Amino acid sequence: MNEQIDIMKNETCNFIFNGTKELSSTTDRIPEVSTTSITKKPRLDPEKLLSAYGKYGKYQMRTYILLTLPAFFYSSQMLIMGFITHAPSFQCIIDLPNSSSSSIYQVLDKCHVLELKTRKKIQCSEIPNSTYLYKEEVPFSTINSEFDLVCNDEYWAEHSSSLFMLGALLIPVFTHLSDLYGRRKLFLFTLWVASITAIACSMAPTIITFLACRFILGVATAGIYAVIWIMCCESVAIEFRSLIPVAYTVAWVLGIMLVGILRIWILNWRWLYFTISIPSILSVFYYWLLPESPYWSISHNKQHAIEQYIENACHYNKVNIDVSKCEMDLQQPDEQHGSRSIMDILRHKVALFHLIVQCYVVAAMNISYWGMALLSTTLSEDSYTGYFLSGLIELPGGLLAVVFLLKFGRRSISIWSFFMQSLLYFMIVLFPGIGTMQMVLAVTAKFFNSFIWVAQPLMLAEMSPTTIRNTFYGIVQFFAEIGSIAAPYLPLLKNINPGAPQAAVAVFSFTAALFLLTAPETKDRPMPEDLDQFDPGCFLQMFDYRMQKKRDVLIAAKDIEETSPMTQMQPE
Repeated sequence: MNEQIDIMKNETCNFIFNGTKELSSTTDRIPEVSTTSITKKPRLDPEKLLSAYGKYGKYQMRTYILLTLPAFFYSSQMLIMGFITHAPSFQCIIDLPNSSSSSIYQVLDKCHVLELKTRKKIQCSEIPNSTYLYKEEVPFSTINSEFDLVCNDEYWAEHSSSLFMLGALLIPVFTHLSDLYGRRKLFLFTLWVASITAIACSMAPTIITFLACRFILGVATAGIYAVIWIMCCESVAIEFRSLIPVAYTVAWVLGIMLVGILRIWILNWRWLYFTISIPSILSVFYYWLLPESPYWSISHNKQHAIEQYIENACHYNKVNIDVSKCEMDLQQPDEQHGSRSIMDILRHKVALFHLIVQCYVVAAMNISYWGMALLSTTLSEDSYTGYFLSGLIELPGGLLAVVFLLKFGRRSISIWSFFMQSLLYFMIVLFPGIGTMQMVLAVTAKFFNSFIWVAQPLMLAEMSPTTIRNTFYGIVQFFAEIGSIAAPYLPLLKNINPGAPQAAVAVFSFTAALFLLTAPETKDRPMPEDLDQFDPGCFLQMFDYRMQKKRDVLIAAKDIEETSPMTQMQPE
């Protein structure tokens, strides 16, 4: 009887994945029996499917590289502003026809003049026929010199960075849509929008147009970042996940370094921005090269997409796999899989608890990262040295973190890195000033920060269930961007105390480490599919929170066998 059940199960799989039903000699000898009660909608296990192609399956590696390449675009678009939003040296020039300006106005400084008749102090830009004369090697080296963003208008240049960060607050909208309509569609949409608006930024005729493009670019690039980690985790075998940060870290650091290198030769801000942005036009080929996440396709029962993925993967990897061996060992009712909303997360106590924890942790990550980046320019008189050191240290830090991921858990690495980062910045507070020791402490802290950015996003993607993964991730990223928006204001804390900015980074890092003690470990564990599989972690387990166990398929098969009409048939 068990042999007959297995044969019928394989026939159903062949019918579902190949569109045909092969009849065996065994089935020819028995009456036709409905098999829907035994193998109704057999489900594939995405972990098994991806592992069937091996740890380094070529199709999976191609998808992985395609997904991590935009990290180069993201980092360059964020950090280019450090070079094009500084006002060069300038002076106020007043050109009055048929009269002497010196008899009417007295220049007080580069921003203000005194009207001699009324003894009124006014802005240089308020005087007719006045202009700012900039001392720069080439015209329009920054947006400040082209749009006259100096003196009282200098804050407009700072808006270009804050609006970029502010745009990312819309991430939850995009991530929720990707849960509903697919990772690939939202990834391609945000990638192409980012490419178009980045090029548009380099051609903006006015500062208002430039700021509008930067806002849209911020929305799109943050959406790209949110989907990158999700799709990477859902597109490679579980054995490879610890290596995901390798290509991402390399692409990110290359984006940082290339901006600094190109700035040495390209002094006009428009040409620099255009040169950094134009390679993104190649993303049009992603339409033909990037597949949908097999996790999402299986979770949403997209039969055609699953078949297409298997066909393309087998062709590209030049292997054939037995799809019947990729079925789930544990069966779950179909109604538990499907689209979820934020309300489902809010109603689930375990998911809500970890959502709050991760929101704080990732916000602390962003505050500490951007706080370090901004404070790095104060490590020495040469701001370029601080920029390159803070960027370059991320490469060895990220690569070493990947090695540690192979041995240690994501949670452990994140906790210890936050603790070390906190300790180093407390030491900077205790030993203030500019010197070798302060630079070593700050750069070492940035080194440990790189560990966090490798381990924490991976843990976040692995711990959240497939049905709400992008929604969960999007909400966390929303609060992360609040941290990014707050980070530029850290230097203002110097008005309270010279060591206050460093102390703030230390406090955020220490508390984030404490919060992470409640998180579950995800290393070498299958990613959950739905909320009932959410790992509560050791902290919540003390309060009797447990994962809901799924019913083993063998038990289900046994129950079905006992009630199946086949058990009532007598041999002829």
